[in-house]
Amino acid sequence: TSFPGMRSPQSSLPSSSNASNRVPFTRRRRKTSKIIVEKGVCRVMSSNNSKSLYLKTVDGNENLPISEIGLGTISWGDESYGFNKQYREKDLKETYRKARECGVNFFDTAEVYGYKNTKFEQSSEHILSRCREEEAEDESEVVIGSKVFTIPWTNALLGGGFRLGKESLVLAGKESVKRMNNRPMDLWSIHFPFPSFSQEVLMSALEESLDLGLTKAVGVSNYNKEQLEKAYDILDKRGIPLASNQVEYSILNRKAEKEGLLRSCQDRDVKVVAYSPLKALKTTEIAEKYVIMNKLCDFIGQVNSGGKSSVSVMLNYCVTKGTIPIPGVKKVEQIADIENAMGWTLDEESLLTIDEKMDYLDGL
Repeated sequence: TSFPGMRSPQSSLPSSSNASNRVPFTRRRRKTSKIIVEKGVCRVMSSNNSKSLYLKTVDGNENLPISEIGLGTISWGDESYGFNKQYREKDLKETYRKARECGVNFFDTAEVYGYKNTKFEQSSEHILSRCREEEAEDESEVVIGSKVFTIPWTNALLGGGFRLGKESLVLAGKESVKRMNNRPMDLWSIHFPFPSFSQEVLMSALEESLDLGLTKAVGVSNYNKEQLEKAYDILDKRGIPLASNQVEYSILNRKAEKEGLLRSCQDRDVKVVAYSPLKALKTTEIAEKYVIMNKLCDFIGQVNSGGKSSVSVMLNYCVTKGTIPIPGVKKVEQIADIENAMGWTLDEESLLTIDEKMDYLDGL
């Protein structure tokens, strides 16, 4: 089976000669970032903007421009988050339209987001696809990334067979495309590395998804530094760029930075997509000391950043560190803080103040 956008009329199993015929892409370092090494920690400060950010594709002339902040849609179609009670699809469509008005064009989803409503065609992928289709003029500029679950018994959630081997993942990718009205995905990622799949198998699934035209770019999610570098090397040898790695990153969780993952991704021009960038707001789930960071960001926003909210400061912190935050949204009023977080960067003094305060709190 093939889909619109497939690169060439070939069998579903790519031959070794096909892989060798690809033109290897050239590593390019981001020219918009500045690296500061302080106390043994690599600090990435970036002047990201929507014109300079893109996801790499096999054909470098068709790289996908993305906004400096995207939107996460984990709550779309999921009743455990309040879908059909606190908000409905019409509210999500209004949120989508407002996000597009302020320049957001990158939207993240996954096959398991809102999976219980798949039978009603109200999963996250279904809803997001309809949002894009209803956009009259600029829908071609929208970049939607989805992810494939690697747990073998995912069939218990989504149906289908037990997931073992490359073909089971490729089949899952085809189902995602169907849920998005048979339109190829812009980015398709491995949701997380699961022990039942080797990295060779996972990367082969991504390769075949490209050969079948299921997606334009491929990525990974929840990969640590070692896993990221292995995945990158496997694809690099096949002439395939690894576009992104989606990991948790925020003011409160700087593990990706501390362990060198951010720097490793930057060196390979792999975009870091940061989920849970507003973790500091979840004060009922974290230690009381972290409430301090909310107050600090509010102060920095009001005094040093022209009256920005603490939310805007937290998001811009992620942008300034060279990541692409994807805060989860479900209501239109949440978009204002996202809009106010774009188009500027925290000054060096504010950035270091936040880092030093977190270093102190982490040491308590």
